[in-house]
Amino acid sequence: MRSAFRTKINKMGIKKIARPMNKAKNHFVKWLKDNNADNIDGLKDNPSDGEWDYYIAISGFVNDSLYSVTFMVWHGEESIDYSDEENRYNKMSIDDFMQMVL
Repeated sequence: MRSAFRTKINKMGIKKIARPMNKAKNHFVKWLKDNNADNIDGLKDNPSDGEWDYYIAISGFVNDSLYSVTFMVWHGEESIDYSDEENRYNKMSIDDFMQMVL
């Protein structure tokens, strides 16, 4: 009974373990919008497919530069991949990403 209840809660919203990652994703989306990004992709995607705790890729153009970030949580392990026209960073922590975007 308890596992069925837990599954129901998980389907209702973001898994608790993934909430900090969702907050980082929301911060990036806000940054894109604040910088007048065009064609923001990934906003309507489901952040989990049942296998991942959280997985979503967001990208958008600011002026002529493409910014792409993949936010991932797998078995509680958090990882962010970031790229822009000049840089590429893999397996960043949430803290490192947030410092970069601020």
